[in-house]
Amino acid sequence: MLAHIHMLLDEQETYIAQLQDEKERVRVEQQLKRRAELKALQAQINPHFLYNTLDSIRWKAERAGAQDISRMTTALATLFRIGLSRGREIISVEQEAQHVGSYLQIQKLRYGGKLSYTVELLPDILQLYTVKLILQPLVENAIYHGIKESEAPGLIAISGRRSGSVMELRVTDNGPGIPPERLAMLQADLARGLSVSGEGYGIFNVNERIRLYFGAEYGLMLESEYGRGTVAAVRLPCITQDEVEQYVSLTDSGR
Repeated sequence: MLAHIHMLLDEQETYIAQLQDEKERVRVEQQLKRRAELKALQAQINPHFLYNTLDSIRWKAERAGAQDISRMTTALATLFRIGLSRGREIISVEQEAQHVGSYLQIQKLRYGGKLSYTVELLPDILQLYTVKLILQPLVENAIYHGIKESEAPGLIAISGRRSGSVMELRVTDNGPGIPPERLAMLQADLARGLSVSGEGYGIFNVNERIRLYFGAEYGLMLESEYGRGTVAAVRLPCITQDEVEQYVSLTDSGR
């Protein structure tokens, strides 16, 4: 009987070791998959040479007295500089605000009086951190599916608020809004974390990247009143500078 018990204990230890090996293999696979997904979603960033070329164009435009071209290339260079972020994927909300502000400057030069915008973020929000490139796709979506389709002057308002450990950034437009049936479909897909190509890719890209980093309890929500405008709100955890590496580590380990 004693020998049989020892045999059973040996088998149990072998089984436990196999389970641990399998758990480690799954963890590594999840980590590699998550990294590949994040890198693929960030692949929209342009190379450094484009930023340097834009800086050269800006200097030539200033020397030629073409101030509009100078302002546009300066804004575009800032857009790419923050987008590149030296390879970092989590940046401060202040940098994210500068990034989307540069994009709005470019669109303002393009659309003139047809577009106006405001960016109002409190200092305590600016010092928090977020996965980068989440506001610009939402603003682009608001312009091309909202402001551009309206005959009236368009307004885009970017705002943010903090409630305890959660931060919410909002992009509001006064465009034509989203039809109820389409809105319900988008809301359901966002809640399930689905991704699509073509129309609406930008908002699903933003939602998926947030969920990959911070979990399914965070992400993008859409509110719209047909004929009156749309609000795209991103829900994020409040991350300080000291906590950035912690979140990167959690993501890499397959959170």
